[in-house]
Amino acid sequence: MNPNRNRSLTFSVAVAVLLIVFLAVLTRQPEWVETFYTQRFYLALTGLLSPLTSAVSISLSEICLYLCLLAAIWFWLQLLRRRMWKRSLRRMLLGAAVLVAWFYVAWGCNYFRTPIDQQLGFARETAALDSLTFRRYLEQGIAVTNRAWRPAAVWNLSQLDSMLEHSYQRLFSDLSLPLAPGSRRPKHLLVPALLNYTLTSGIFSPFLHEVHLNSELLPVELPFVLAHEKAHQMGYARESEASFLGVLACLASADSAVQYAGHFALLESFLARAALLQDADSLRRRVRPEVRADLSAVRQRSLPYRGVLSQSSRRMYDAYLRANRVSGGTQNYGEVIELMIRWREQQAQPK
Repeated sequence: MNPNRNRSLTFSVAVAVLLIVFLAVLTRQPEWVETFYTQRFYLALTGLLSPLTSAVSISLSEICLYLCLLAAIWFWLQLLRRRMWKRSLRRMLLGAAVLVAWFYVAWGCNYFRTPIDQQLGFARETAALDSLTFRRYLEQGIAVTNRAWRPAAVWNLSQLDSMLEHSYQRLFSDLSLPLAPGSRRPKHLLVPALLNYTLTSGIFSPFLHEVHLNSELLPVELPFVLAHEKAHQMGYARESEASFLGVLACLASADSAVQYAGHFALLESFLARAALLQDADSLRRRVRPEVRADLSAVRQRSLPYRGVLSQSSRRMYDAYLRANRVSGGTQNYGEVIELMIRWREQQAQPK
């Protein structure tokens, strides 16, 4: 057997084993991850990498995805034509090992950092959210969103990006959290169908630190989705935490339409859970007609893309989140409700 082939296989296996051991240790050391990985290595890395990729208007991550797909097709064609099964599989294994390793080095270890509720000193959570507390905050959310409603804005993406950056600067200063350096310039994909048919509003590329937005987002969605993806770039990997910070960043804006977008996004989460209540229809009727029209428009935007592909994508993302120690999987999106309630109760306590 060719010694080079042996070395390739041995290296791939070694990378995989070391990665498994490394991640097993990290999942049990969130304080270590927070101190040494996130606050030092990751902030330095994103401060270096994100300005480089943001200097290009197109998505480099998307281009790399297509190149990887072409490489995979080429490998399989070589495999079938030359019947070089072992060699081709070894190369694919090596490539996969390198990609997974870079994912965790470049960003993925943030899944194992100290949860944001502990960083902000929330009172320890002792029980599940009770229905009375949920209803009280739901009714408050309906009332404040009704008051905050504004007509659809016509966003200049560059100006919106700048507004949210200023909001994050104020927010992280108030929260005493370190703000990630670098650039978070939003981009659109060359092939929007990649996001449309997976019902994805936005995506952060952990490999090249690029923020992407669905080009079909409605004006009422755009500020929160951009703020959410920015939070991912800042090192907040869990969906609930990115949504929590995204809402707070919108509410910290001086622009009333951006504030409404934050209230609107949070109300969507509340109403999704409220659908299980017996009087869900009655509660929904408390939402002013203009806000209900916005909710309907958001649903209608995604309706043509719902199907087998979107369901399969959600199942795969659920498995991905669970593999990264997010116990609720895709349900983690809805856990922004608990974070916001605990945040507001902390703010209501006497100083």
